[in-house]
Amino acid sequence: MIDPQILEQLSAFLPDENLFQPFKATFKMTTGVSIAHPWINGDSIIAYQLMREILGKEFYTLPTKKVLPINEYLILPLKQSYGVYHASISIFDTDDIYLTTVYKRFADQNTSCIKTRKKKIQMGAGFYKNCMLSTPYVPAKEVIFYFNGDMELCKRLLKSLPALGKDRSRGFGTIKSISVEPCNEDQSLMKNSCFMRPIPCKEINGISTHSMMLTHHPPYWSRKDAVMCVFPGSGIILGT
Repeated sequence: MIDPQILEQLSAFLPDENLFQPFKATFKMTTGVSIAHPWINGDSIIAYQLMREILGKEFYTLPTKKVLPINEYLILPLKQSYGVYHASISIFDTDDIYLTTVYKRFADQNTSCIKTRKKKIQMGAGFYKNCMLSTPYVPAKEVIFYFNGDMELCKRLLKSLPALGKDRSRGFGTIKSISVEPCNEDQSLMKNSCFMRPIPCKEINGISTHSMMLTHHPPYWSRKDAVMCVFPGSGIILGT
């Protein structure tokens, strides 16, 4: 169970809608981005960074394997329409995806560093388990997101982000620089007649060219609230 004081802290944050404007965030990458999904959701990054700022050290005490009711308590500094936040998915500068293998092996030459009374180290299970992991990654040099919200606040949140994607502790997704600049028009939901993020089909006045069951709000890893959504990159056939 989450401490009620933590939920109160999250509820106390109220964004100023008068400061909302369309803007673009460009990430220059040092290393490729490891992914477990075809894209990264922009509003999930803002939610993660905002919670870190609001909760401080308490953020790291939150349960990791439970669905937190974030949507019920935290309002992100982003505009909302059609039941979603105005935040696009990641736009990589390449369509290439590679698969690399990461090996985790026990280094027996460093056993003197282990402080334990055990005489045997289990390498088939547990903390010191040997393993071989296949990691898909995108060799992107640039990643772009489009938003509509409090640009200055989001800029501050994004500037403290060290990396993007999965396996960041292994060196993937290291960010070289971040630039945030205003846009003349809102491209966070649609750009060039294509959807820029998952949006529930029931909210769209028309038929999408592609749709599937997707989660449309953080946390995206949870399938609890998955509904039929338009697929990012698809077009729309307008309803009559």
